[in-house]
Amino acid sequence: MEQTISNFEDDTSYRVERGSPDIEGFCRHYALRRHKYEEKANLGSLQCRADWVKYIGPIERWGSWNPYEGHFGSVVLPLCKPDRLAIISYIFECMDNLTIDAFLYDNVVESSAKATLNTHADNIGLDETEYRTIRSVSGTKQIQSKMMLELLSIDPTCAEVVLDSWKTMIATTARHDKAKPFSNLEDYVNYRIIDTGAPFVDTLMRFGMGILLTEEEIETVTPIVKPCYAALGLANDYFSFDVEWKEFQERQSDEGAMTNAVWLFMQWNNVDVATAKKLVWEVTNRYEEEYQRRVEEFIAGEGRNAAKLHTYLRALAYQIPGNIAWSLRCPRYHPELCDEAGRLLEDEMCSETATNVLGHPVEHERGSNTTGSEKSPVWTADDNSSKRSSVSSIDAIEEEAESPKPEQLGTEVGIFAIHHSRCVREAFVDAMNVWLVLPNDVVNRVKSIAETLHNASLLLDDIEDSSPLRRGQPAAHTIFGQGQTINSANYLLIQAMHQVRQLDNQRCMDVFVEEMRNLFIGQSFDLYWTRQGECPSQDEYLEMISQSGLFRLLTRLMTEKASTQHNSTITLDSLVSLLGQYFQIRDDYKNLTEDYAIQKGFCEDLDEGKYSFPLVHALTTQPRNFQLRGILRESRNTGGMSLPLKQCVLEQLKQAGSMEYTHLILGKLMKDIMCEIGSLEQKTGCSNWVLRLLMTRLRV
Repeated sequence: MEQTISNFEDDTSYRVERGSPDIEGFCRHYALRRHKYEEKANLGSLQCRADWVKYIGPIERWGSWNPYEGHFGSVVLPLCKPDRLAIISYIFECMDNLTIDAFLYDNVVESSAKATLNTHADNIGLDETEYRTIRSVSGTKQIQSKMMLELLSIDPTCAEVVLDSWKTMIATTARHDKAKPFSNLEDYVNYRIIDTGAPFVDTLMRFGMGILLTEEEIETVTPIVKPCYAALGLANDYFSFDVEWKEFQERQSDEGAMTNAVWLFMQWNNVDVATAKKLVWEVTNRYEEEYQRRVEEFIAGEGRNAAKLHTYLRALAYQIPGNIAWSLRCPRYHPELCDEAGRLLEDEMCSETATNVLGHPVEHERGSNTTGSEKSPVWTADDNSSKRSSVSSIDAIEEEAESPKPEQLGTEVGIFAIHHSRCVREAFVDAMNVWLVLPNDVVNRVKSIAETLHNASLLLDDIEDSSPLRRGQPAAHTIFGQGQTINSANYLLIQAMHQVRQLDNQRCMDVFVEEMRNLFIGQSFDLYWTRQGECPSQDEYLEMISQSGLFRLLTRLMTEKASTQHNSTITLDSLVSLLGQYFQIRDDYKNLTEDYAIQKGFCEDLDEGKYSFPLVHALTTQPRNFQLRGILRESRNTGGMSLPLKQCVLEQLKQAGSMEYTHLILGKLMKDIMCEIGSLEQKTGCSNWVLRLLMTRLRV
């Protein structure tokens, strides 16, 4: 399938001429191209390797860099926009060095085991075992967070597609029992397509090119691209087999199976390595030819005028020869090249260490005046961070996560208390731990306290607000009755106190009692205003939020448990107050918008008669708006508000400019929060990627 070279292709890459129509018997009549800006790919890999050493430990595995045939990103994605090649190559390096199963987890443990404590830079309040455990897990999350932030900062829409594919890849590989071999080629290929990350690399390619496919277009090309994915996965098996076979034999175990087509053919056909490799070669070529045929039929038929899909399918075809060319002499598959390639890599690092992937001097980043809005927050922000920062993975910043199992309360009430914002709370705890560096058992206990208190508050709130719904489902008290629900909520409060006691710190118990008192006082103000029909001022409303937030309780508990050697004296009060205000006002704003209303019930706050932030603005700026006040008064008397009246209230809020004003306040709070984060990062010398990522995901 010879491609016609367009001006666009020539802008980013050049054709690699060769003396035969194939490459070592593969990819016959596939054009090989190499990126003109390969140095950006090299810098992306170097940045990743530097971060690996910084956050996790020594790195011994070869990744995407190839001094002979070109960087993997350069030859596989030759049409990538130059300014996106670095982050994609950073991700490739992670995939190569950390293995896909937990997106980098297996080698993390191995590397962290070889790490040693630095008594000058590290927290000597932790013993070495604790340190290695924290570093192995949190280091991976730190790198993941940097990747996500960079993708989202460049192209949020395309980035969401990449993140969805990432989660699918991890979920698929996690479900497979690797001790059980496949019984046929079709099942194996279907699994291997995901396991090798072919669809994930596809989304990275689209991100790199700025291509966004519609659902209809994806449905159209899915059967066309499958042979390409299969060819890529099987070629990977062919070239990686020798190294993987050696590792498999060194395990000296009769149990388990290799995830490699060569090994499977050896088992299925009872043949030796050479014969099995020939069979894989033949199958791979058939898939390559099948992809050519399907693309040609599509272009000649139904896709004749689909110019965007032509570009996409042609770009995907370049992955096949690029993957083969890279595999021929990459040090990862050819250990005999490692020494020579290592020397070349050291030379490359020496020539590039003064420059990061966006061209800003690494050594001078701390003194840079570059703001977070310029280029990307990942590569330009100060990164003089701790080697043990704990940050959230992708699953910990998604608001719509799967519900966990409820605590055993002796009733079924607990299941109705689970709230999807659990993941936001967990991400918040991880973010604070970037600076406070607590052992994993303490962090997990604080997360458990947060979930227990939150579940208790939901049970009580729905009763106090007379709310029939919780996230679109019947509230607990509508099923089990108020008495049983109140009893379960009280049990959870006592359970939370027990969990705090397990922190084994009297000051934590004092903090718990003090902050629980504040929480109930804040709730009493909210209930009073609602019952009396008395609208608070904006300042009173903000003060109520600031003084009664769960986040402040969690932060104070963590601070009390923090070692004196690591940031236990830093002041987080201002940041936590801003975060509390942002989350509550955001919740108020989202409750009056359609997407949130689908989950919780259309404008449920209006049914409850609560004075949310937009209402406070409307009523305080328009004290003579008798229509709005009359609707609210009548709804409190009748115990709810009809749909026409809700629509009338929304119109009143829009006319008063209250929704726009609320959005502006959220923007100001976000700016203040980011400034406070930057200030704390400077004081602690530790960038907080998880908090930046969390705020990016919660931006409205």
